[in-house]
Amino acid sequence: MIFSASVIITAGTFLRGEIHLGMERTPAGRMGDQPAVGLAKTIEKIGFKMGRLKTGTPPRILRKSINFEGMTEWKGDDPPHPFSYENDRVYIDADEQLSCFTTTTTPQVAQIVKDSLHQNVHVQEETNGPRYCPSIESKIIKFPLKSSHVCWIEPEGWDCDEIYLQGFSCTMPREHQIKAVRSIKGLESAEISKFGYGVEYDYIDPRQLRSTLETHRVGQLYLAGQINGTTGYEEAAAQGLIAGINAARQTQSKTPYTVERSEGYIGVMIDDLTTQGTNEPYRMFTSRSEFRMSLRPDNADERLTERAYNMAIGGGCVSLARLRSTQARLQRLHEASALLRGECASITKWRARVGMDTRGAGSRAKSALQFVSMLDSDGAHAFLESFLPPQLGGAGLMMRERLRAIALYDRVLPLQERMMEEVKRDEALEIGDNLDYSQIGSLKSEMVEKLELCRPRTIAAASRIQGMTPSCLVVLLRHVRNTKSKLSS
Repeated sequence: MIFSASVIITAGTFLRGEIHLGMERTPAGRMGDQPAVGLAKTIEKIGFKMGRLKTGTPPRILRKSINFEGMTEWKGDDPPHPFSYENDRVYIDADEQLSCFTTTTTPQVAQIVKDSLHQNVHVQEETNGPRYCPSIESKIIKFPLKSSHVCWIEPEGWDCDEIYLQGFSCTMPREHQIKAVRSIKGLESAEISKFGYGVEYDYIDPRQLRSTLETHRVGQLYLAGQINGTTGYEEAAAQGLIAGINAARQTQSKTPYTVERSEGYIGVMIDDLTTQGTNEPYRMFTSRSEFRMSLRPDNADERLTERAYNMAIGGGCVSLARLRSTQARLQRLHEASALLRGECASITKWRARVGMDTRGAGSRAKSALQFVSMLDSDGAHAFLESFLPPQLGGAGLMMRERLRAIALYDRVLPLQERMMEEVKRDEALEIGDNLDYSQIGSLKSEMVEKLELCRPRTIAAASRIQGMTPSCLVVLLRHVRNTKSKLSS
């Protein structure tokens, strides 16, 4: 027995995990590994509310058996972009990156899938699987009129001969997988090194968690990843980060660390999970956030670095050196944006400054920042390089990209604020029992499905539906308001 002041469980798909391949059912968390049955029973015995979800993985193909001719090649970024502003380059050159390729399925694939459905236990299960990265079986069942589906050919590494067949997650029997894969363009002679399979597993209703990812029922116990009903590497990593920080802080008797919805997508995800729960594998999308125009990759350091340092001093989250580097970088950014906002001229003058055609440009005054928002990427970079002094990073690619992002989003941020105010103002607006949600053209099919099922009485009630996005809420609000206006007139 091992004792600990704080414990984090990251069980993945192992809680009573069961692998499905054709009609075979094998107890496993993943292929070749035993499931965590005892742990699942203990969690259940404690009294946690649990459910079942499922997911799947595609077959792996040997590179040497693939015919890449006729496929579309997708090269990496040139220049490659570092994940952090602390770095100005990545450790490899652009031409050293491995390409991905796309190909498509054929009508023969669809027929093979249909012919094998009766031999596919994973498809027959009623457990919910991923909505946004469905299996090839789900695609063919849900979109019977679609003649082909895109597949990505993704190398798994420099020194690995295996190719990940993204977009072709499947659980059909092995002999049918071979036929189906060889019916894909360019894979006619494909050799499968690992077959695709599905896995069904237990998860915990995440509404039993605090925003720190500590459980309400058991103090000092934290959960992170697929055990909370999420799917995806980034979603799991984000939860592991928050659970890890808080587990460590609790052992040191420090205050919890949380991320608010307005501060980052981590905050949006955890708030969604802990307040709404989920009955299908949860993925984080920008559309889930009412602050999505403010939560951008280009300003992540501005939103989170200093706060992480202040909240987690001594916890190793952000070093003092990194904080000072961020502060110096942001100081240059703010000075540059202030300079761009402060200088105004006619569009004619601005265009002349970068050698652009001035005919019909007009004499209306615009700030330099507004003018940047009117240019394409090359034009914006050329203008900023000529406008900004070197000490403000005018010649730096990353600084120019950030300034262009600020210019572009300055135009739309007021729209985000107006939409949020609109929803808050009309939360009490009654929707009506007979509304046909399928007739609201701009609503996503997922939202139509959930609204038809829940039949919310008011806009406020609709906002609490699991998975409801701010943009869909505005579409619904405007439709109801317009309908009521027409009826009253």
